Amino acid sequence: MVKYIIDNINRMAGKYTPHQVFADWVEMSALSIAQSIEPDEEREKAFFNIAIKYSKDDFLILGCMLGRLSSLLKNNLDDYLGKIYMELSSGNSHTGQFFTPFHICKMMAGVALADYGGGTEYLNEPSSGGGANILAYAKVMKEKGYNYQQLLEVKAQDLDYKCVYMTYVQLSLAGVNAEVVQGNSVEGKHNVVLHTPMYVMRGGLSAKGRNNQ
Repeated sequence: MVKYIIDNINRMAGKYTPHQVFADWVEMSALSIAQSIEPDEEREKAFFNIAIKYSKDDFLILGCMLGRLSSLLKNNLDDYLGKIYMELSSGNSHTGQFFTPFHICKMMAGVALADYGGGTEYLNEPSSGGGANILAYAKVMKEKGYNYQQLLEVKAQDLDYKCVYMTYVQLSLAGVNAEVVQGNSVEGKHNVVLHTPMYVMRGGLSAKGRNNQ
């Protein structure tokens, strides 16, 4: 399924680079998910301003790509968008932008959760990238026999809008209770605030997890 997504992004590239097609797809996906649970007129305008760049056939395929990503995350938690981004050679080595391999994130999550025995787990991720660390946390909790959709609460943040949308899409499709924001964690300035469907369903974050007492 990852190959299907990469092949279609490369096929659509021409007028736009693969990097731009990827960024447009991720942003449209994020906006459509957010709009379905928290309608906003400006968000709707932003979605259609991107959508008009693509033909009807390509627009439908972009929707199918989101469906494939959803199936992947339901079957096995992993940083698929990070892998796709790097596969497309979109990583900017000059600015140090790259995504940590998921197996390393999972190893670190395993260490952090070594003594986890249940209860709400609060995770604050100030530089979320594509959401790999969060997905790794969720996967380790699941492997330990705990329902991360009920027990994991997340505040994720990044300066890069693309990373914010990547994180939001993957956490939304994985059923993680999360608030995802674009802004500076040091200055506390937030330009975009997005809530996953699970966040809305569960009434937000309790902020009373093991790491946030």
